[in-house]
Amino acid sequence: MRVIFLDIDGVLNCQVFYDKRGESKTIIEHPDNQICKDRVSWLNELCGDTGAKVVISSSWRHSGLSYCKEVLQRNGATFDIIDITPDLRGDGCVRGNEIKLWIDKNIENPFDYRDYVIIDDDSDMLLWQKDNFFKTDTYSGLTPNTCYKIKRFFEGKACITH
Repeated sequence: MRVIFLDIDGVLNCQVFYDKRGESKTIIEHPDNQICKDRVSWLNELCGDTGAKVVISSSWRHSGLSYCKEVLQRNGATFDIIDITPDLRGDGCVRGNEIKLWIDKNIENPFDYRDYVIIDDDSDMLLWQKDNFFKTDTYSGLTPNTCYKIKRFFEGKACITH
């Protein structure tokens, strides 16, 4: 099973998205207004092309799996959201530890590193996750170029550093 560990802020929303609407993130009150439908569409295509399922690793997961599914589906998500990562931050862990724990509990062969990717704008991952980590930036978020690189990664084809 291919898995995408998905952050939301800085991935499915970004400064370009807010600027285009003439708003700043701080004045938006409704969660539906914080999701860019273009970026959701690109993620839909990526998941459709690769057969990947999504696990929410974003801080949005603190509102629960159902909440994340509802908000994303209302904004056009057709990809399968199968779970959320555990919250270990109170134990001094970084997001990479939360992803590792999820992998250890859910992926039959955790050493098949081509079975998952992490899409996030933060870099709090473990060193050995570096090849699976596709960093976005808060300015542009998820882009078609990042999706292309992830497709190539899942296919086992070399791509320029991500």
